[in-house]
Amino acid sequence: MANYFDSDDAAQRLRGNLDGLYKLPAESDDLAEDITTAEATVDSHVGKRYAVPVTDTTAVTILKALSLALFEELAWRRGAGDEIPKKVADAAAQARTDLAAIATGAITLAGATALTERPSGGAEAIIVEANDPEFTRDDMSGF
Repeated sequence: MANYFDSDDAAQRLRGNLDGLYKLPAESDDLAEDITTAEATVDSHVGKRYAVPVTDTTAVTILKALSLALFEELAWRRGAGDEIPKKVADAAAQARTDLAAIATGAITLAGATALTERPSGGAEAIIVEANDPEFTRDDMSGF
């Protein structure tokens, strides 16, 4: 995916912890999966109001920070032990809060292309195939 950040950004975010969390190159697929998962999470919220992937540079800066916070939490889950550093967990929780606010419109992404039509979840027209009517106006006249 890598719409908002790439493996170099991930390495910079994790600083010296990258090698402890991912055994590269053997686990490069895991790294790519976590990047994809973080970005998909961002897009699933943002996609409620904006066309995704977002390409406006200002909006991408915000989404990069949010997706990196989610990514970092995913990365720490792969590490040994059962604890995620508090700062990492707090940043991911704040990212989720911000994403929920983006989805509801409480936070807007200036420059991002807003959806003009919101999907209703249903079809606009339903076509049904059926037998010819048994009782028509002509057949029922006189009753």
